[in-house]
Amino acid sequence: MVALGLLIVLAGAGAAAADPIPDLPAIDEPPSDGGQPGGGGQQGGSDFPCAGGGTGREMLVGEIKDFIARHESGYGLSGNPKVYIDTKGHPTVGIGFNLDRADAREKLAGVGAGYDDVRAGRTTLTQMQITLLFEGDLAVALAAAKRIVPQFDSLSMARQAALVDMVFNLGPTGLAKFEQLLSAIGRGAYEEAAQSMVNSAWARQVGKRAVEDATMMSQGLTCRPLPVPVPPPPVSPDIPGLEPGTSGGGANGGTSYPGDVTTYQPGWTPGPTESSTCKANVEVYYEGHWVSKVDVECA
Repeated sequence: MVALGLLIVLAGAGAAAADPIPDLPAIDEPPSDGGQPGGGGQQGGSDFPCAGGGTGREMLVGEIKDFIARHESGYGLSGNPKVYIDTKGHPTVGIGFNLDRADAREKLAGVGAGYDDVRAGRTTLTQMQITLLFEGDLAVALAAAKRIVPQFDSLSMARQAALVDMVFNLGPTGLAKFEQLLSAIGRGAYEEAAQSMVNSAWARQVGKRAVEDATMMSQGLTCRPLPVPVPPPPVSPDIPGLEPGTSGGGANGGTSYPGDVTTYQPGWTPGPTESSTCKANVEVYYEGHWVSKVDVECA
């Protein structure tokens, strides 16, 4: 299990985006000279060559959450505030939140939304509600990936992202069935692990999502330009590791959602830095004051 220290900052009202987001550029294009990606040991290797020049780098927490959100919703981190029917026929809302799941009524009540009204389309979700539901589900997926993959903490952030995305899509039981994948990861054979992903029945079902996850597994690093840093969080006495003056993005695990909602998860880094309980402490900051605290259980 993993402690998921989360901090959510709400700086303004804001509604979810009305238009679908455009696709990202291709995930980490291979080197233009035909070189082999994915080398360099546990972390993928700082010598990984990028097609446009330079070398690869670790993904940031915010990039991972954006990566998974884009797979779950055409609106990315905005999510869809209104119920819609997904490709499998399930009523869905937010960032891939399935309203047919057994705990859907409880989870919606936990963020102050009425299940019946949301499902009937009479009520839409706010950006804060969408964010809380997604962060809670992500906490569960991260904890499950850590349980299933003994080497998880030693992996690069890109490889962690691929595994968490698989749990988000398949559930813990689904990932646990990928025996060849898990065996290859245990041996550090990341190209073999990636091939087992793209050659699976799952890949034939989901297509691009599996290819992108397999690319992350193979390469281990990202070649995308660094995103705009997330500003440092307000000082919180309840979340350890958030020091005054902390730099943005990589240091504080920041994720910028639409509607001026920001989350911080400084403990999600490569290496065993988080403790063994699985509770996300989510705090809400609005107009200079701490106004709410929500504990998201992910056990």
